[in-house]
Parts: sequence; C-alpha cells; structure tokens
Amino acid sequence: MIIGRSEAEADMRKILLINYKAYKESFDRGIEIARAASKISKETGVEVIVAPPFTMIKDTKGIVKTIAQGVDEVDPGAFTAHITWYEVKESGAAGTLLNHSEKRYTYSKGGEIAYDALKQAVDRCKAAGLETYVCVQNIEEARRVAEMEPTAVAYEPPELIGGNISVTSAHPDIVRGFADMIKKSSRSVPLIGAGVKTAEDAMKSVELGAEGVLVASGIILAADFEDAIRRLASAMSDHERTLLS
Repeated sequence: MIIGRSEAEADMRKILLINYKAYKESFDRGIEIARAASKISKETGVEVIVAPPFTMIKDTKGIVKTIAQGVDEVDPGAFTAHITWYEVKESGAAGTLLNHSEKRYTYSKGGEIAYDALKQAVDRCKAAGLETYVCVQNIEEARRVAEMEPTAVAYEPPELIGGNISVTSAHPDIVRGFADMIKKSSRSVPLIGAGVKTAEDAMKSVELGAEGVLVASGIILAADFEDAIRRLASAMSDHERTLLS
C-alpha cells in the first residue's frame, strides 16, 4: 500500500543533484566541483549531491555526499562488467542513480522499461541501505516507478536533455502534475531535470512542486562551475525562505 509523505518528509531540504556523466571535464576538475558543492551546500542549506564516474567515488565521498551513476540488478557473482549494489556500498557511495536516459533499464534498445529488473535493483539497493534516484521520461513511467518507493523520482524528457530549453519552460503543466502525483502517491522525492541550467529554471522547478533538480552539463561544462552551483542552489534556498517569511 502506497501512502503520501509525512509533514516531516515533505519539509526536507531541497536537492541539487550534479551528474558528472563521463565528460572529460568531470575527470579534469571533478574534485574541485565536489569541494564547491560541499561549500555551497553549507552556505545555502540545499543538499548538494554529486554523481561522479565510478572510479572517482573514492575521491569525492569524503568531500560531499556522493552517489553512483548506476547499478545493475544482480547480486555479486559471475557478472563480468556489471556494477552490483555491493560494489556501490563498498565504494562508500550513499546511493545511486538508476534508469538515466543514457543507461535505461530496457530489454532492447529504445524499448519499454524492464520494470521487474529495475525493481530488483531498487530493492537490492534499499536493502543495503543505499539511496535510489530513479529517472523517468514520462508520467506513466513515473507512476510505475513511484510504486517501488525509491528515494527520489526524477522526471527528464529525453528530447530536452543537454539542451538550452528547460523542462519547466517546455512542459510546466506536466512538471506540476508529476510533482503532485509523486507527493500524493509515495514517499519519494520529485526531482526535475533536462535543460535545467539557470537560477530561473531551478526556482521555477520548486515553484511547480519539485523538491530539487538534476543537472549535468549546466554545471560540469560551465566556465565557472562554482558560480553555476551557487546560482542554482541559492535560487531554491531563496524560494524556501520566501515561503517561510
């Protein structure tokens, strides 16, 4: 049985989740980005999380909250090239992204989500005490994923990922409906991604009901990544202070 979140859960800090992807810049300055994330998280009260490449987790985990970029649904065993929940746990990461549009849980390229495999991954991670941040491309996927009760569900329309048009500008009604549905049907946190790069994008996301944003190129490829992090985090923090005043 799925129920909505408690008042305490609904009052949790806003989240800025930085996906490093596999950009060369992530390796060149990933540590500096983690340090900036930690500093700005303390300044703003926003929970800033980084998701670096797996080989960098050991370098960032002691600086700022760190999660993996993905995990397979298998237990430790004879699974060459797979990443298991056990490896993520042993790496010191706090959790993992799952089902990102660039690494979808599908049985065939471009096919429907393999919900059974995704649920196995979510359940194994939860049993190990790992947080799970699951990406979805539409409302129906969000509804199915919310039933799994991950830590967060992130709505990212694939056509907007990496672009300059924010999902909050392109689909504000869908964003509002998504956030409302997640909050009413589960304890998961609704996050927004795809094209989110500016302070206005971040503020609009929380105004529409999201509890945070998932950002990649807008920070990793920014000329001044610290300024980019600060602008996004401050926008969400300022919104919260306005509501409380």
